[in-house]
Amino acid sequence: MKSQSLDAVCVVAGTTIGAGMLGLPMAIGFLGFKVSMVLLLVMWALAFYTSLLLLEVNLQVGTGLNVNMMVKKVLGRWGQIIAVVCLGFLLYAVLVAYVTAMGGIIASALGVSGDAFSTGACSVGFTVVMAVIMFCGTNAIIRFNSLFFLSMLGAMAIAFATLSTTVDVNVLVNVAPDYSYLIGAVPVLFASFSFHFCIPSITSVVGTDTRQLVRIMFWGTLLPLLCYMVWLFLSLGSVPMDQIVNMSGSVDALIKSMCNGSVVIQTILSIFAAFALITSFFGVALSLFDLMAETLRRTNSAKDRIGTTLIVFVPVLVAALLAPGGFIAALAHAGAALAVICILLPCAMSYKLRSEAKAAARKLAYMTPGGNMGIATAAVCGVVILVANYV
Repeated sequence: MKSQSLDAVCVVAGTTIGAGMLGLPMAIGFLGFKVSMVLLLVMWALAFYTSLLLLEVNLQVGTGLNVNMMVKKVLGRWGQIIAVVCLGFLLYAVLVAYVTAMGGIIASALGVSGDAFSTGACSVGFTVVMAVIMFCGTNAIIRFNSLFFLSMLGAMAIAFATLSTTVDVNVLVNVAPDYSYLIGAVPVLFASFSFHFCIPSITSVVGTDTRQLVRIMFWGTLLPLLCYMVWLFLSLGSVPMDQIVNMSGSVDALIKSMCNGSVVIQTILSIFAAFALITSFFGVALSLFDLMAETLRRTNSAKDRIGTTLIVFVPVLVAALLAPGGFIAALAHAGAALAVICILLPCAMSYKLRSEAKAAARKLAYMTPGGNMGIATAAVCGVVILVANYV
């Protein structure tokens, strides 16, 4: 695989795998290991298919065009407004949550986590470093992302190898699924595979080689799937379900239970969480940067890049310092925005472009397999995920 393609795979996989992966056992563990595996496969297939739909649209209307302009060209002004509002809300909220979390992780590493001022200063320092990297350009971001992503995989591999000795297969097999948690788990699972908003940034760097782009989407989503499966195998096989129920959603409690007091394993998992946050941060920040630059018609000059960087990071930093809890709570509704951006809009745009191409007897540059039945099935899944956020 070419270096450029490998970097793009790291962007997709790094954006997909966030520190939220650590909380997956708390979110879907009540369904049992076997049901969780089936749901993971279904959500992966849905995410991969809809990413190909968005790739199809991007190649048709203009390689590298952001979701904002793609929707405007295909669905008109109102579609554009819906897309920009949903995507902007989602990306800003996620970045605020990440800045807050990284501030806490850095403060804890420095031994000042109990001091609100010091934790805020750590958030500021992290944001400034990320802003400088963002200003340096897409290629710099992709290279840094690849470095952190490979480091994250290394930390994950060491932690997984160590934890594998604690797995009890009987704990995995004997858990009876509690299907009352099924509806609530669906949006969480799909959110674990959300990376679609970075596709325009990838095509602007990689180009229009469809075979190469499809391979990037496949491997970039398959890696997170495998990581999620192994993590659920280790966590659900190490901690009995009655203990998970009593943890009240605390990831720290889960990790401590799995580590059996091992400071080394806790440290490795903390390093993994930090790298996972940073790699996901890069993908989200790059998407927001490109969205703002395109929406506000800013060029790639140094002066405009400085302005766009400030537009992206200043509101994020202010919100992280003044009201982190409110914005993190808003992430509970981010699943609805994801369903619109990652499923419903790609389905609508792809269907319209195909209909127009068929009427004009024009061949598309790339068409995702599955036909209209595939689009309809994905759209129904999108509606289910959208509704599940509020049930």
